[in-house]
Amino acid sequence: MSRSLSVVVATFEWPRALDVVLHALAEQRDRDFSVVVADDGSGEETAQAVERWRGELALSHVWQENEGFLKARLLNRAALAADGEYLLFLDGDCVPRRGLTASVRRAVLPGWLVGSKRLHLSPETTERALSGQWPIWRWSAAEWVVRAPKELTRWHYREQNRPGVLIPVRDRARPWNGGLDFQVPYSGYGYVFGVSREDFWRVNGFDMRFCGWDGEDLDIAERLRAAGLRCGWPGPGASVLHLWHEFRKRPASPPERALVAAPEGLRELQLELAAQESANRVGASSPSSDPVKR
Repeated sequence: MSRSLSVVVATFEWPRALDVVLHALAEQRDRDFSVVVADDGSGEETAQAVERWRGELALSHVWQENEGFLKARLLNRAALAADGEYLLFLDGDCVPRRGLTASVRRAVLPGWLVGSKRLHLSPETTERALSGQWPIWRWSAAEWVVRAPKELTRWHYREQNRPGVLIPVRDRARPWNGGLDFQVPYSGYGYVFGVSREDFWRVNGFDMRFCGWDGEDLDIAERLRAAGLRCGWPGPGASVLHLWHEFRKRPASPPERALVAAPEGLRELQLELAAQESANRVGASSPSSDPVKR
């Protein structure tokens, strides 16, 4: 299997958070990856944040019109634009530690997808990270103990947030050990979710019927499991730091879950985009009676 890796970062109108996430990606110990910023209709400030990091990262910016919460469609579109053979999806409010890409690369094995854990940051720590005071992605476990011990307390007592300083027995099962599945918490695949491009195509990507509703991440993970994959934990280096924000309620209801392949997914989007491109070419080459403006 090719070891090439693309990181897809989903974002919407939070350029300060995106800037910190891209900064952390630019300081990864393993720098052999590309980045696709998947942008759900954000404005000029987000575009400027992307431009600031083009010189540091192999970076592309996929933008779609803001027509409601269409994250599943956006992630499929970003996956089509990605050049890696392995796709790592990362939420734009989750700051990766410096070992993320190295940890994930080690876990790239046939028959496995990967998920990880997160530390929910307090509003105070979030503001210090966003303002540039605290480069939290660089901190070791010892630095967290010294600088922000209350954050580790929050991390310790929430099952999905455990940092891996003390690894429970069940978390020692990694893909390279061939152990049991790693039990990612409910709807927890969105912040760190890795899968090979081949397996992503096999289940037809994210189900685009998820409109206005979270859960597209859990849906694709369950369909990948139905296709025979197991979920592995790449280890504490792949833990991410979740920036605080108010909960965004999604009022819509989720669709009925598909068994394996999404009925409206990657292939359907690819055909739609190809048809649009063809129509645009025809329109551009058609004669017009309008005067040419110079």
